[in-house]
Amino acid sequence: MSIHYMNNHNHPFRSDCLLKLCLTTALMLFYCTSVVAQLHIIPQPVSVVEHKGQFVLKNSAVIAVTSENEIVANYFQHYLLTTYGLKLRVKLYKDVPANAAIRIYATNDSVKSAYNLQVSPKAIIVKGNGAGAFYGIQSLIQLINGNHGEKLVIPLCDIKDYPRFGWRGLSLDVSRHFFTVDEVKKYIDIMAHYKLDVLHWHLTDDEGWRIQIKQYPLLTEVGSKMAYYSKIGKFRKLDNLIDEGRDGFYTQDDIRSVVKYAQDRFIDILPEIEMPGHSAAAAFAYPELRCKDSTGLRPTTSMLDPSEYTFTFYEHVLGEVMQLFPNKYIHIGGDEAEMTDWLKSPTAIALMKREHFTDLRQIQSYFIKRIERYLLANKKKLIGWDEILKGGLAPSATVMSWEGEEGGIIAAKMHHDVVMTPLPQMYFDAPQAKDENEPIGWNDPVTWQMVYNYEPQSIRLSPQEATYILGAQANIWTEKIGTYKHLEYMIYPRLLAEAELTWSPVADKDINRFEQAMYAHYRLFKLWGVNARIPDVYGLEGVLTNKSIYTQTLTYPLPGAAIRYNLNRKLPDTNATASAFPVAIKTPVVDSLIIKAYVTYPGQQRIIQSAALKHIDIAPPLSVNTATLNSGLNCLIYKTTLSNLPALDTGRNFINTVLTENGHIKPFVGLYNTWVKFNGYLKIDTEGDYKITSGFEISPIMFLGKVIILSNQNKYVEPQAVILHLQKGLYPLLGYYLADDTNSRQSLINLTTADGKSLNAAGFLFH
Repeated sequence: MSIHYMNNHNHPFRSDCLLKLCLTTALMLFYCTSVVAQLHIIPQPVSVVEHKGQFVLKNSAVIAVTSENEIVANYFQHYLLTTYGLKLRVKLYKDVPANAAIRIYATNDSVKSAYNLQVSPKAIIVKGNGAGAFYGIQSLIQLINGNHGEKLVIPLCDIKDYPRFGWRGLSLDVSRHFFTVDEVKKYIDIMAHYKLDVLHWHLTDDEGWRIQIKQYPLLTEVGSKMAYYSKIGKFRKLDNLIDEGRDGFYTQDDIRSVVKYAQDRFIDILPEIEMPGHSAAAAFAYPELRCKDSTGLRPTTSMLDPSEYTFTFYEHVLGEVMQLFPNKYIHIGGDEAEMTDWLKSPTAIALMKREHFTDLRQIQSYFIKRIERYLLANKKKLIGWDEILKGGLAPSATVMSWEGEEGGIIAAKMHHDVVMTPLPQMYFDAPQAKDENEPIGWNDPVTWQMVYNYEPQSIRLSPQEATYILGAQANIWTEKIGTYKHLEYMIYPRLLAEAELTWSPVADKDINRFEQAMYAHYRLFKLWGVNARIPDVYGLEGVLTNKSIYTQTLTYPLPGAAIRYNLNRKLPDTNATASAFPVAIKTPVVDSLIIKAYVTYPGQQRIIQSAALKHIDIAPPLSVNTATLNSGLNCLIYKTTLSNLPALDTGRNFINTVLTENGHIKPFVGLYNTWVKFNGYLKIDTEGDYKITSGFEISPIMFLGKVIILSNQNKYVEPQAVILHLQKGLYPLLGYYLADDTNSRQSLINLTTADGKSLNAAGFLFH
């Protein structure tokens, strides 16, 4: 566990004497946010060199292209016309001439999807191998500055770029709530702008069957109308939905249209046909699929019977699906199968006897392997959720790891391909904050920072095992998402963080640089009509302090935003006076104080934020001979199944070590908890005001005589800060945390002075 200093994305606290300076600094930071961040391209390219000057896009300019990239040229021409009203001409050549304003060259680059983009005063040159040329155009699109009907300018630059991972995915669940063909295409458009290349289309589930299968017409005639049948009492009430659902399905012509649309944007569509669970819609349409009990009188509605009828049925279904989707993969689900239903099935019981199975998970494995053999015979590969590991993994299956990373790590160690899509980091149906008006979701909030900080290649994998990680994917389930605008609100801006973590070199990741670039993209969201969630306020965070006066300057990264706030625990009403940013707050803190605020931004929904301020008393420093102290913190590392902190102090299975500035503590391998107890001193050399935070994504519990950092708080969802006036001397420090892969790469304790200077841990942590 490193104890080092990182620049926190929150602004440093301010004291009275620094208020004017901080107002100026806030304005400077805002200005820098507007003009820096390496041209604001997301995902961050491998290499970017900016030059002085600009290229001006003019009407009737020629896009010169060879046949290999004609689709790319036509796409760019259409984009400029519909977005800006600019009319360019596409000309096809055997060899691209050197005098054309925009030149797109085909290459045979050995790195798939690589591109070069050069913008000079006289020409734009894009070089790439199909997908690479398209991605070069996407970077170019992000560089265009202007509005419809205005002169369009592009900064001069040289870019060389290629993706880190080949699987850069996003799911779309149309089973719970149906989305139209036009809505799906708009979804694909924004994916394309950020260089994602896999759309995982969740077409079937309990709540609806959305794909036309000609051999089984009832799948859509009945199975696509589950909301209707639940409404009239012929199907179970859809309790998971926020409303009564939205019925509908895609004809095979619709599917072909969407597939072609995605292909033109170099996106593969991965169809998912759920089995053996999550199959109520299919079983409702064709009751013969249902898993029955021994009397045959009480059919269940979600589990498929492992009968020959079922296997034949699904082979016919998949036969039609494979004709519609050129993707080499077919997703068969395999998750959350209610296997106990098979205990009542004569078919399943007979299967267990015949195959000498002793565990229901072996039926699950048998089912998946049967389907895999059929897919392989048709030159397709099976992919499923990590539950397909249960009972034995199908020989060539690819695992999509959603129940955390463990399934993916196991599969990679077995030399199976893996797509990392773990809960919580990659689940976009979770709310983005704990604010009062955030849409409800299934899980605790997931912020864009949590997404950005995720690393698909676990440190528990060897370099060779890590090569089986194909990439990562963000998932979104739509039980609670009833409209397309709501869907956009949940996706953006988190999608940009996922795009960068799957494309950009891991060594180049920089959350501060990305943050600035992301805020610059709200201009594009407005241009494209995307309903993205707006950012949180800087400086509005939970604070413990021993000071009697609290001062803070609230700033905002987007121009034109306004804030309404109260210091009396009540949310301001819509008639309250709005204040422009920055906003200086100076208020006494006797016991506790709650700030409530809402922020508005033109053309977007408002957000609500709150922060609790609490006064604490801190005992004076100790008189200890510092000459006898050593750098770092004393640590006890417990390998245990215990989760109760007080019980740790009675444990005997521990390792005693010292946590130094450059040290780190990795979790134990296996099904253990790795608890760390740390203690020592916080050494203050100069009396003054200090801010203490933890860099851990999930906070430790930390004591400075009293609790100053609460445990299990997500630092991005529930930010915590301690602002203390400390005298010169030593303050006893004690704490606990649960070590994991993530916090093995994060700073335990951050200490910042009143003027925003981050101190080096080696100078203030001792034992």
